[in-house]
Amino acid sequence: MADRDGQGDAASPWTEQEREVLSEAVGAAPSVHNTQPWTLVLREYLAELHPRQVDLLDEHDPRGRDRAMSFGAALTNLLVAVRHLGRLPHVERAAEPDGEPATAKITTTRQATPSVVDERRFAAIERRRSYRGAFAGGPVTDAERDTLRTAAGLGPDETHWITGGAEALAVARSLAYAARVLHADAEYQRELAHWIVRQDATGEPTPGAGIPENALGRQGLPAVGLVTEHTKLPDESLLASRIEHDSVLVLCGGTDSTVDHVRIGEALQSVWLEATAGGLAVSVMTQPLRLEEVRKAVTEQLGLAGIPHAFMRFGRTA
Repeated sequence: MADRDGQGDAASPWTEQEREVLSEAVGAAPSVHNTQPWTLVLREYLAELHPRQVDLLDEHDPRGRDRAMSFGAALTNLLVAVRHLGRLPHVERAAEPDGEPATAKITTTRQATPSVVDERRFAAIERRRSYRGAFAGGPVTDAERDTLRTAAGLGPDETHWITGGAEALAVARSLAYAARVLHADAEYQRELAHWIVRQDATGEPTPGAGIPENALGRQGLPAVGLVTEHTKLPDESLLASRIEHDSVLVLCGGTDSTVDHVRIGEALQSVWLEATAGGLAVSVMTQPLRLEEVRKAVTEQLGLAGIPHAFMRFGRTA
């Protein structure tokens, strides 16, 4: 058995309690339409995360971008949980299949004391939620922004805070355009309707995959984050004012490949857990960026060095 300073021998097989911790952590990761496009396999002291095909996402996610980011988010949770258990993970990635994330194989041959950051983020896993309401508290501070940017673990040109009225208005116009396109897309709306989970007689959504109807955004940035046929399309100037008021971080990648989508998903979840641990509310938006013309416009409007893959919105609820 290894010492907890990381200098010991091979780690022992997973205990039943450890298996439960890992399974719950991975199951708590955010995913496109709550579909969880992955499968976790545990054996001895190995953990393998495999991509899993999900049907009925041809319109929302034709290239698998959101599924790959979901996979990356689950991998982040898995690694945080492994370190929380006092094990030092080593990640190997199999050859990438066409259009699918590569299976991640985590080997734990040594033990190590979890860091303060790991424990912070592990505690945030079960508390992480998507908040699509209006923020009511004070603004996110510069120090908090720096912490979140660092948590992403990306290069200096792969994160960008939307700053000032000009940037906010330019992005608002692109998002409003995307909202109009998706609102009028009958095939897209038909597929999305399949994933919206209606409330039962008690007012609670039916458990399982899908988007709870009461979780859809109603105003501001969340309203253009997931546009249904019933969404009231926002005024561009009002949307711009909300973007300028909120703290919105753009996550970018050097390519539009599955490898980069997974990497952005890992970064996104690291930031989300750090924000949750720090008492901030968060929502994520990727839907408008499925449109190539919107990705190109946002890249030009913000002077980005990479391709935008996700918007993250931060604030306080009180």
